[in-house]
Amino acid sequence: MIVVLNLPVPDDHRVWAQAQALRDDGVSVTVVCPAIRDKRPGKATIDGIDVEYFPSFEGAGRLGTIVEGAWTTFASTRAARRALRQPASARMVQVCNPPDMLFRLLSRARRRGCWTVYDQHDVVPALAGSRPAFQKLERLFLACERKTVAAADVVLTPSSEQVERLRQLYGREAVVVRTASVVAGERTETREDRDTTVLGYLGVIGEQDGVGDLVEAVDLLRGRGVTGFRVEVAGDGPALAGVREQVAQRGLGELVHLRGWLGPEQIGAFLDEIDAMTVPDPDIEFNHYCAMNKVTHAMARGIPVVLRPLRENSRLVADSGVVAEDQSLPAFADALETMIGLPQKERAAIGERLHEIFEAELSWEKSSARYLEAVSPARRG
Repeated sequence: MIVVLNLPVPDDHRVWAQAQALRDDGVSVTVVCPAIRDKRPGKATIDGIDVEYFPSFEGAGRLGTIVEGAWTTFASTRAARRALRQPASARMVQVCNPPDMLFRLLSRARRRGCWTVYDQHDVVPALAGSRPAFQKLERLFLACERKTVAAADVVLTPSSEQVERLRQLYGREAVVVRTASVVAGERTETREDRDTTVLGYLGVIGEQDGVGDLVEAVDLLRGRGVTGFRVEVAGDGPALAGVREQVAQRGLGELVHLRGWLGPEQIGAFLDEIDAMTVPDPDIEFNHYCAMNKVTHAMARGIPVVLRPLRENSRLVADSGVVAEDQSLPAFADALETMIGLPQKERAAIGERLHEIFEAELSWEKSSARYLEAVSPARRG
């Protein structure tokens, strides 16, 4: 049983890939997740995987987010405990954050003889510390994280930076399981030189994701007289309304297109459309721990990446990609301008190097093997 609080499956690519890996290994899998983004409460079976969608909502603002976290903790725990009472109950219980509120469920499952797994998607205390409205809760989230780590037989993370942090804070070794790309493989289109360079952004649009900075950088480029480009933004989140207003106020509607959330079946076509992926995430502690999906999606597809020098992302791209000289907005705009000015052959060469790194180190084929080994005590039971 895998319990996730903030996204449903199959939209949560990481959880869905893990569930599919277990299914393909002959294991019966149940995913407990929220009924949001067009999902309805109740039970379903998708591609041989049982899913229980509990009623939920996406909170906005400080109070809405706190209420959402409290509700999803209660609702998911109730659904998971109900499943654990069944005669053929789970041998392995995996909980995923954010938030880190399921330590009691893990402790209960461990007492019942289950193998317990904590999959730390995000460093929640660092995320809280980066948002003024949540800074007072940072100590609470740190305490919850400590309890969750203690209740787990094995800890997973998608990031080498998170591994080092967990080792330093708690003396725990974690297993790096990279997040699966649902679009790995070659592009389905041949890129030709053209008049307009299409820069892309793919992912959640929250306070910590820097999409507002991307809009500011586009405004800087326009002020410099840079032409021949546009930005396609695919994603949704609590900061989308603010970004939309920012684009309108600055008169950037012809340069920045906001596409909304894309489903898994739409992402491949979006990636075929763009010439480079932008990673505008700013210099906050939380972002340095993140192995960002938009980076690995681009690498899997052989798409060049232009990014700020965040530690984990810099590790992912090694010496490839176009990395801003520093974390400032002008430096990021400089990096975007460099990418826009590159000939298509140079962009293709960067993309090819990134694809080689992905295949050698980051592919789901390698991560799924590590994942199955990490949960193997449950599989052997």
